[in-house]
Order: sequence, then structure tokens, then C-alpha cells
Amino acid sequence: MLLSTDKLKKLRNESGWSQEVLAKATGLSARTIQRIESDGKASAESTLAIASVFNLSPQSLMATSNKIEVKWMRRIIMKNLLALIVITGAIVMLIALAGSAGLVIDAASGLFLLLFLYAATIISFGTDGMIKSLLGLKYLFTDELVGGTQAKYLALIYSSQVKFIYGGAAIGLLIGAIAILGNIDTYDNFIFQRASSVNLIVLFYAALIAESIFRPLSLKLNTCEILG
Repeated sequence: MLLSTDKLKKLRNESGWSQEVLAKATGLSARTIQRIESDGKASAESTLAIASVFNLSPQSLMATSNKIEVKWMRRIIMKNLLALIVITGAIVMLIALAGSAGLVIDAASGLFLLLFLYAATIISFGTDGMIKSLLGLKYLFTDELVGGTQAKYLALIYSSQVKFIYGGAAIGLLIGAIAILGNIDTYDNFIFQRASSVNLIVLFYAALIAESIFRPLSLKLNTCEILG
């Protein structure tokens, strides 16, 4: 087992104990205590003895990983890639049933959402947070994750990005509504309906990105510690 050397030293110092006193309290040798405080490696018996002295669970003494550990397996990558293809195919099928694909293609709306999303991410988490969110997209293709503080931080970024992108969509909808209603006297009924439908595209893009990418990533990173 790997214990947190910082936690162990802090507990011992807060109790006002030397390594020798802790050794006597746990029934371990002073040399064992010195070694554990040096490299954190301890047997299950030593961990239980130390935890009992401080009235803690053995798990509370464990070292917390700061990294996201990943096992890239071809089978899992292909499974998740297939899932994304199925989702994409279902969306394309719905678009085809609804009419022309041209009805849902609006480069300006897509560009606005992406710019708003990553501008809000930089403001909230800095440039480093934005880069981490982009690099973290690769975790869509694996289930073999063991998290740490980095996983929790990345999950926070992605859950925040869900809010950012819907916030951007709301702003886009409001601006579009103002533009449409402000010029309503110049529209006939068909043009008004067409402009209203185009105005909803920004919400469609937001839902597509948030629910197929950012929310699944946030959930995956939040639960990887449990699964690991």
C-alpha cells in the first residue's frame, strides 16, 4: 500500500509524537516508521496499526493520486467510437427526416458558440484550463480510467462548459429574437417563420455538443474513481 507521507507526518506532529513514540504506540519498529514516512510504502498490517492509533480508516491514510491513469485498449476505443458513430447516424437520420440538411447548417452560429465557450473557459479556468479541456477530449474513447485531483478538476471544467455553451445559446437566441422582432414589419409570414427556425439552430448546436461530448466526459471523470 502507498500511504501519504505528508498526512502521516502531519498526524504525528499534531499529536506531538516523535517517530519513536509512534513506533511504540503502533507496535512497529522506529526504522519501519522512518521508512514509511520516507517512501510511503507500507504493508496492510502496518497501515492498519497506524490507522488504529489515530482512530482513522486505512483508506484515509492512502496517498491521493494527482494524475489520470488510463489504459488504452483497442476494444474499448472501438466500442466508444462505434457509440459516437451511432449517435451521429441517429442525428443525421433525424435531420434527413426533418428535411434538407441545409436547414441546420449555420457556420456563424457554430463559430459563435465555440468562441463563447472557450472565451468563458479561459475567463473561468485560464488558458491552461482551456488547453486541458481540449486535450481531455481523448477520454471519450476509453473507460479504463483511474482518477485523481486532475480528473476532478477536468470534470469540473466539462460540467462548467455545459453551462457555458447553453448560456451562449441563450444569448444567441435572445439576440436573434431581438433582430427578428425588431424587423417584423419588413417580414412576410414565410420569412418570419424561416428566420425563427434559423434562430433555433444555435440551441440545437449547443445541445448537440453539450449532451454528446461535455456532459458524458464530466460524468465519466466524476465516476472514474469509483470504477477504478
